[in-house]
Amino acid sequence: MPETDGLLLEGTEEVRIRRNVELARHCRFGVGGPADYFVEVRSAADIREAYRFARERELACFTYSGGSNLFFDSRGFRGLVVRLIGGGWSVDEASQVINVSSGTDLPLLIRNLARLGIGGADFLGNIPGAVGGAVVGNAGCYGQNIAGMLISAEIYDIAADRMFTADPGFFEFSYRHSRLKYDPLHMVVSARLQFAEADPLETLQAVEDELQLRLAKHPHNSRCAGSFFKNISREQPAWKLITAAGLADSRVNGACLSDMHANFLVNDNDASSDDILALCRMVQLCVRDRLGIVLETEVRYVGQCGVEEISLSD
Repeated sequence: MPETDGLLLEGTEEVRIRRNVELARHCRFGVGGPADYFVEVRSAADIREAYRFARERELACFTYSGGSNLFFDSRGFRGLVVRLIGGGWSVDEASQVINVSSGTDLPLLIRNLARLGIGGADFLGNIPGAVGGAVVGNAGCYGQNIAGMLISAEIYDIAADRMFTADPGFFEFSYRHSRLKYDPLHMVVSARLQFAEADPLETLQAVEDELQLRLAKHPHNSRCAGSFFKNISREQPAWKLITAAGLADSRVNGACLSDMHANFLVNDNDASSDDILALCRMVQLCVRDRLGIVLETEVRYVGQCGVEEISLSD
């Protein structure tokens, strides 16, 4: 069915619920069928109205922001998909604490702050996506992560229809993970992050140097979600294990492992969600059987009714 304009979301002036929106157009992987309902929101008030719309119709819901670390089922989503877009931030100059909304583009934030002499987060400067997704997935690299910067976050409790402030302990952070990664009932609306004073030119140069390093090693402009599997350790990165298991050139139909980096699973030729899942499980199975190591995924798979964890037991 073709996409339709839908209806104006009650309690808002311009937010519209759309029907039959192709989700492939709304994630970096470029994979996903039509959502029954889809809405893009900017404010906490709009988020609450969107979920009120879903509750009244008993719809399953999924909420995300940047769409850089997930892929949708090719059959679509049977319910309402809520995407946080846009963003904004404010700075307490005395403490270098930044209050930032979830839909804010992360690399753009780091660069804008650097120009103001605010740094300490160069490692986040080239990680694609939005702030909300970075917190949920505990984004990071080179032994650092966003959990180490988080002071608190505003959370929307969907079931209770209320906002509350959560400290870092609420998230139960671990490597590339938080309790919200597979929790459909809580969402990050904004975050307070601790930055530090920094030299603008040095910070921007460090971010640019790191970008050039990424471009040389990673398929940065491919349809993918970055590193697909979690590293076991700095000494045992996932790409090295995948290569050691003889899988570096693996492909399932339109899904393949990048020839630049074996831990980048790429939508190379109109891959379906089934292609990605099949290739993912093939890698997990072979690495387990040949090396005795189980690889866990960083990337989230959004099934027809919500997020589903990808594991060998599925």
